[in-house]
Amino acid sequence: MDVRRSCTAAAAAFFLFTGSALALPFSQAPQQQARDKTPEPVTGELLSVDTDTKSLAIKTGDSEMKFSFSEETEILGADKGASGLATASGQTITVTYQIHGTANVATRIELKPKKNQFD
Repeated sequence: MDVRRSCTAAAAAFFLFTGSALALPFSQAPQQQARDKTPEPVTGELLSVDTDTKSLAIKTGDSEMKFSFSEETEILGADKGASGLATASGQTITVTYQIHGTANVATRIELKPKKNQFD
C-alpha cells in the first residue's frame, strides 16, 4: 500500500510541476498578443511637431499623446510632408500607429482639411 501511495504521490508531483511548466507559455501568449496588436487610430488636435527629432504631440480629449515618425511614415493632407505638419498646429489629425516597447510609432498621419469659418 505504501508503494502505491509513493507512486501516486510521485506521479501527482510530476504532473503538477510538468503541467504548470507546460502551461506557462500558453498563459503568457495573450499578453504577448496584446503587445503586438496594432491599436486603433487616434484623432485629435495637433499640438506640436518637431521635425528634427521626428516627433509630434496631439491632444485627444483630456490627454496628450506623443508619437515618433520616420521617412517611411505616410503623411496625407500636408503640403511638403512633415515640414507641412509643422505649420498645421491646432488642426485635427488622425494617427495610425504601432507600439514598439514604450514608444508610439506613427505609420500614417492624416491631416484633416481646415474647416471653412462659414461651415
